[in-house]
Amino acid sequence: MRYIDRRFLFPMAAATAWAQQPSPAAAEAEAALRARAEQFFQLQVDKKYRPAEAMVADDTKDLYYNGKKFNITSFSIEKIEMLDDNAHARLTIKAKVKRAVPGFGFVDFDAPATTLWKVEDGQWVYHIDQAPTLETPFGPLKEQKGNGGPPTLSKVGKAPDISTLRNMVKIDRDSIDLGQDNPSQTVTVSNDLPGGVDLELQAGKIPGLSAELEKRHLEAGEKTAIQFRATGDDKAAGVVHLMVSPIAAQLDIRVKVN
Repeated sequence: MRYIDRRFLFPMAAATAWAQQPSPAAAEAEAALRARAEQFFQLQVDKKYRPAEAMVADDTKDLYYNGKKFNITSFSIEKIEMLDDNAHARLTIKAKVKRAVPGFGFVDFDAPATTLWKVEDGQWVYHIDQAPTLETPFGPLKEQKGNGGPPTLSKVGKAPDISTLRNMVKIDRDSIDLGQDNPSQTVTVSNDLPGGVDLELQAGKIPGLSAELEKRHLEAGEKTAIQFRATGDDKAAGVVHLMVSPIAAQLDIRVKVN
């Protein structure tokens, strides 16, 4: 066996950790940007769009003034990427967006938004990129070609109808059989919506059956499981309902206990 002198491992690990730390200048710039962005997006939450205009880059003030604003109800800063020797940055927030869903009303969704920032006169300012597509809580923000107008939202950002939303919370199977050879089984629940949902299990009274939901709340992209167990010798059959809010969906699972 080859011997490795562990005395040399600790300096290497320390050097690697040190190399991954941001420089004092970068850390200071990121802290200043975070504070500035917190102020800007809080003004968007408060619908105080005019005061926020002072935090917008001079060359894109007209785009900000004439374009759609951030229609958000809350936010959190998820990621900051410093660029060009800390003169520019890409900042991503997770915003709570209220959208109208046909046939259902208004529904809150968590949506990511990536924004661009730059230093102007010693201050961080929100900068609207006038060429490429930029993701916002409203959908892709694209340049208006041909008339020189402000960016407009792609139709991709429009809210889907309620039937589409309901189909985005799914179970991997809709029937199970329990018996002596297989006394327990699992049904997986997946949330493909852009926001969180609440789950409620309505198992009713099916003799010899135990049904347990592991998580009652799923964020976007998360999964959970429903554990079904045969608890006795009774033979029975029935339907277990999984209720999903706020989309008012009902997922049925047929259960047979042999």
